[in-house]
Amino acid sequence: MDNYTEMYLDGSDGEKTPSELNDDRENMPLSDYLGPNRNSRKNENNGEIDMLKKILSNTVEIMQSLKGLTSRIEKLEEDNKKMHCRQLTELSMTQKLIKPKKESPILKSPCNSVEEFEKLEDNLMKSPELNEKLEDAIFKHEGTDPSKFVRSMWRKILSDNVASQYSWKGTAKKKAIDIMAVTNAFRGAYNRKFLGSDKEFGRATVKWFQTAKERHSKKKK
Repeated sequence: MDNYTEMYLDGSDGEKTPSELNDDRENMPLSDYLGPNRNSRKNENNGEIDMLKKILSNTVEIMQSLKGLTSRIEKLEEDNKKMHCRQLTELSMTQKLIKPKKESPILKSPCNSVEEFEKLEDNLMKSPELNEKLEDAIFKHEGTDPSKFVRSMWRKILSDNVASQYSWKGTAKKKAIDIMAVTNAFRGAYNRKFLGSDKEFGRATVKWFQTAKERHSKKKK
């Protein structure tokens, strides 16, 4: 029961007039009108406000942290790009340093003078490595017919004019070709390629050198 009702029903001092009752109601505390739930709702609202403020504060902190992380990531990416470019540059320089020099092909052109052919022979005598290179170069040339292969490769090694100064076993005027280093390298390639006796190699070589002078004469005409 509120104060207004109590005063209305209290008959000890006599009944109050309507005007007095209105005055009492106007002077009554607001809490008596609103009831006990008013403070409870106010506390709930204050709690929600505090929670929202806390969430907002945490959100601001998270945004600041994300901004710092973004800057850090961008810097790391930039550092990685610089490091990658530097590694590529170093690798390129290293490859240039270790890249082997391009060697002139041994059989680029036939020897066109006795001096040139003898120089090749001298180099072969001094260098086992050069012997292997010449043998490999001859072996890699295509050819399925042994005789044709022998004739074709001799043409790549020396010209007809130079070949006319040599013979298989040698003579008083011609040097022997069978004991030369260039012939041994050629024979090694031939045996690897045809996997058989080198008799055909000898026969084809003898005939090719025997007819060298004749071929050279025909070319001069």
